[in-house]
Amino acid sequence: MESGASFSGAVALVFGVFSWAQFPALCGFMFSSTKAGAGNFRYSLWLGGLLALIGLASGARSLRLGPRSALLIAGTTLNVAFIAASLTATQWFDASCHALYVDVTDE
Repeated sequence: MESGASFSGAVALVFGVFSWAQFPALCGFMFSSTKAGAGNFRYSLWLGGLLALIGLASGARSLRLGPRSALLIAGTTLNVAFIAASLTATQWFDASCHALYVDVTDE
C-alpha cells in the first residue's frame, strides 16, 4: 500500500469522526451562548455535512482507484452516514440537540 493511500484514509477517518463529534460539542457547549440555543441545531448539521464532504473528497481518489485500506473504508462510512442521517433524520438531531443543550442564562 502506498503512503498516500494511508494518509488519505486517515484524513477521511478524522473528518468522519469530526463530522459526528462536532454535533454534541456544539449543542452542549457552543449554543448555550446564543439566543436561539438548541434551535441552532441546523448549523451543526451544515458544519458536519461540510466536514463529511471534505472527508469524502480527501479519500475519493483512493476509494475509486485503490488501494482501499480499513481507515479509508471506515472514514467513508462515517462520512456517508453523517450526510445520510442529517438529510433523513432531522427530527432526531433536533431532539438530541435539545437533550444535550444546557441553558446558562443569568437570572
